[in-house]
Amino acid sequence: GGHWSPRECMARQRVAIVVPYRNREEHLRIFVSYMHRFMQAQFLEYQIFVVEQASPDVFNRAALMNIGFLEALRLQSFDCFVFHDVDLLPLDTRQSYTCFQAPTHLGAYMSKFNYQMPYAGFFGGAVALSTEHMKQMNGFSNLFYGWGGEDDDTFNRVLWRNWTIHRHAQCIGKSYMIKHDRDEGNPANPNR
Repeated sequence: GGHWSPRECMARQRVAIVVPYRNREEHLRIFVSYMHRFMQAQFLEYQIFVVEQASPDVFNRAALMNIGFLEALRLQSFDCFVFHDVDLLPLDTRQSYTCFQAPTHLGAYMSKFNYQMPYAGFFGGAVALSTEHMKQMNGFSNLFYGWGGEDDDTFNRVLWRNWTIHRHAQCIGKSYMIKHDRDEGNPANPNR
């Protein structure tokens, strides 16, 4: 994925972007190129971690995010972890890709949903969590195989700790979802 740090100033935060990935080469190429420009415009020190599921088994997004979190921490300490879908591109650099005191939903207003939240508990696409948030909520549940459910479970983990969720204003927090066909190896999770 790559690493960058501003030379002109001290970065506000050191951010790890963790991207669970499988079979989306074109999306990955677009995402990495786009995110380098986006993150550098915010003068953040960051590193992109692409965590690929190599097995042909049903996709487990949450397990890949947990692996990415642990592997990133083995390399260095990070102030913030952004767990990000490979097909989602933030549209406004005023949407700060940093961690706040509260968990932050960066993918709240997607083009796929006409830049509206599809339901009140929606917490998918891109989320920023501090190392402390991840430790206190024990990461993501590894029990969700296939498409869906892990983001709703994460929303519930946040609520169970009485944390609020930070979202940027809709005019700033919009993201474009790259169109794609459903991955046949990633069926809808029946428990979502």
